[in-house]
Order: sequence, then structure tokens, then C-alpha cells
Amino acid sequence: QPNAMGGREVGSLANQLAAHEDFSDPVGIERVEEFWSAPRIAHKEGLKAIDMFTALEHGDVKIIWIMGTNPVVSMPNANQVKRALEKAELVIVSEAML
Repeated sequence: QPNAMGGREVGSLANQLAAHEDFSDPVGIERVEEFWSAPRIAHKEGLKAIDMFTALEHGDVKIIWIMGTNPVVSMPNANQVKRALEKAELVIVSEAML
């Protein structure tokens, strides 16, 4: 499974920015933009995992890139995840250990 602490530190979670900065804090957004030398970053939360698979199943998300995990095993509703993956236009899987 992915490392949640690492995700929080580098900003790879959908509901917060790097270093635990919050999307509702303009100063935090500016701090992250400045640190990463990024003139524009997201200013609102993205989809969390369950919401992402729901959006994939409904066709609102077309492509998914899965890294270092098996969502059919790790997500709470394996059948929904399977349906969503079957409807995706493209599924990319990056796995370090096969």
C-alpha cells in the first residue's frame, strides 16, 4: 500500500497540499506555489479514492493511473472498483514488484 505519511508530506493527497497545507488557506497555497516554483496550482480539493472510482464508473473520469496498490483489494467495495475499471477508457498500472 502507498505510504500515507509520504503522501501528506509531498502533496499527493487530493484533500490537502504539500506539508499539510490546506486548500482553504490562501497563505498556504502561496507558500506551496513558491516552494515548488509553480505559478499556478490547484486551489480546491480533488477527488478522494472512493469518489474517484465513482466518477470513473459514471464516466466523469476516463483514465486512471494506479501506483503501488491493488484497489480491488484495498478499496471497501471491490465490485464497484471492478465495474469502474471495466468502464475506464485507459487504466495504467505502475508496480515496482510484480
